[in-house]
Amino acid sequence: MANRILVDLMATARMFTRSKSAIFWTMAFPILLMVIFGAIFSGFGEATYTLHMQDEDGTATSQQFMDSLNQTGALNIVVVDPDVDPDQYIKDNSLTSFMIIPLGFQAAVASGGTQNTTLDLRMDQTSSSAGVISGIVNSVAESWNLQIVGAVPTILIHHGGIVTDDLTYIDFFLPGVIGLTIMMSAVNYMVSINTRYRNAGMFAKFITTPFKRMEFLVSRMLWQLVVTFMSVAAILIVGVGVFGVHVNLDVISILLLVFGSVLFSALGMAMARFIKEEETAETAAAAVTFPMMFLSGSFFALETMPEYLQVIANILPLTYLNNGLRDSMIYGNYESALFNLAVVALIAVVIMAFAVLVTRWKTD
Repeated sequence: MANRILVDLMATARMFTRSKSAIFWTMAFPILLMVIFGAIFSGFGEATYTLHMQDEDGTATSQQFMDSLNQTGALNIVVVDPDVDPDQYIKDNSLTSFMIIPLGFQAAVASGGTQNTTLDLRMDQTSSSAGVISGIVNSVAESWNLQIVGAVPTILIHHGGIVTDDLTYIDFFLPGVIGLTIMMSAVNYMVSINTRYRNAGMFAKFITTPFKRMEFLVSRMLWQLVVTFMSVAAILIVGVGVFGVHVNLDVISILLLVFGSVLFSALGMAMARFIKEEETAETAAAAVTFPMMFLSGSFFALETMPEYLQVIANILPLTYLNNGLRDSMIYGNYESALFNLAVVALIAVVIMAFAVLVTRWKTD
């Protein structure tokens, strides 16, 4: 049994090394994924948002208020001529945020709280920046209100990272890239190779040999494990070398990589049993992997999703792989990492048994 698995594994490795395109795309996919999303998220939290402002008051006080907004570092203030019609200006420039400082602003501030003034903040509530800009404006306005009435701030807030060691968002993002790469590589490969072998009559020939379905699955899983570690190495090299990520690759992390590779290899083989045409193999694989890509916390925190999507996410295996890798590689929360490892391992065993059970080498 071991000899047959080794022979098939070596044959797969030789076919891989002879295909320059296979080598290129196996390594290029995780590297491109890391570079693209790393470039996007490495500066996470440092974005600036443009706010167009019309100062109808035209006083030194209104200018100071605009300066206060600008000094937050999060807003880029664009001053609009007070004679411009705001509705037409918004329409002509397709703006998502616009604020008007009304006439009498300085007088209201000078009154010490006996007069009110209302800032007109117009936001496109469907824009992702709406909440951020609104929060900044409210914060600055509240600070001014305290100063106007002579109140002394009592409750202060210190803003710090959720973990130490100067970890950045890209550090939290990297385990999701690893989990996603494992899933995409294993499922696509297993669906593709099984469909191609079946249509080419390879499985019919295997029936006449001592080679068993379990041995074939184990051989392909071992090969995918090799690909997994190649991909992870590429991701870590780019992550550490280019973006300076801080990760800890320990025993639990390695076990998660192993069982994650086994799980998705078995899932791909099980799926291939129900895919007849080679032309539809990639589409079928994408139908399974794409929902998991977006619902398993690879890119977005599960807490930001609607409750019904969180319920779905909690039954997807990639969720536990991503969470386990983050727990072990980032947080150092080994109790939670072991729980996620146990879930991934259990699902891997169940799907592997199911894949062997449903796989047929005889054509239907």
